[in-house]
Amino acid sequence: MNTIYLQPVEMTGQIMDDLEKKGLIMRLCPGHDELDAAPGETVWKLLYEPKEGYGPHRLISVTVNREEFAGFGTHPDNEEFWLVGGGDTQPMYLAISFLGEAELAAKIAAGTLTESDFIALWIKYNDPELSFFVMRAGVPHGEAIVNCGKRPPSFYVTESLNLPLNLTAFGGYELKIKRGDSK
Repeated sequence: MNTIYLQPVEMTGQIMDDLEKKGLIMRLCPGHDELDAAPGETVWKLLYEPKEGYGPHRLISVTVNREEFAGFGTHPDNEEFWLVGGGDTQPMYLAISFLGEAELAAKIAAGTLTESDFIALWIKYNDPELSFFVMRAGVPHGEAIVNCGKRPPSFYVTESLNLPLNLTAFGGYELKIKRGDSK
């Protein structure tokens, strides 16, 4: 088994901006989508609509209690992360591949996958600048913890009712968080 140890990075405004510029996420934060509203007006703009066929939106609670990225994969439509939570919980990490689904599969098949194909965000809860975003459709991602003897972390996701998860077949690879760098 080829283990790829991911160096976790702290979620910062710059990191989240970079992920947005790469087309991996859409930030939902103060000042990001403000509109000009004249006095006496209320205005709105559509940020995105779910793709036809995946059903109406739903809100789910997710609790992560595994050190493996066993749920790493893609969805064919967007989903919103609401990182509301925290407290005295295990540290949680969100790994995101910089590669699209096909390119990721090709690198796995060729045996050329490296740590530089991913970013592992150390999750920050309840921060209006960082904790709310849209994971774009087709972006490979997954969550895991590092066990420090605390209770498992939870967060919220809104997504289409019938949204499937297409798991990544890592073959001879596995992703892990570097233990000495856990927060």
